[in-house]
This record gives sequence, C-alpha cells and structure tokens, in this order.
Amino acid sequence: MSLENPLPSRITVAHFCIGFVVLLLLLDSWQAQPINPYDAPAPVAIGSGVAPEAAHCTNF
Repeated sequence: MSLENPLPSRITVAHFCIGFVVLLLLLDSWQAQPINPYDAPAPVAIGSGVAPEAAHCTNF
C-alpha cells in the first residue's frame, strides 16, 4: 500500500509562480501605453510649481 503526497512539489509550485509572473508581465505590456518623453514632467521638479496629476496625495 503506497500513499502518495497530494501536495505539489517545490519545482511544480516554482513553475506555476514563474508562469504567473510571465503572464502578468505579458498582460501589462499588452495594455501599457508608451511614455511620451515630451509630455512627462521633469524627473526632479522641486520648487518648479509643476504638480503631479495622478497620485493619491494630490487630492488635497
């Protein structure tokens, strides 16, 4: 009488995790829009008066 372990092995779980991450990356790259470098704000805009538009902290 042999009892098999019903849980998947570490290798199987690792393959599923890697596949899930690859799937998320593919979905994200499919839905993403390229960044327009001429429309983007300056990387360092301290004191320039340019306010961000999409962050939750700008809703004050």
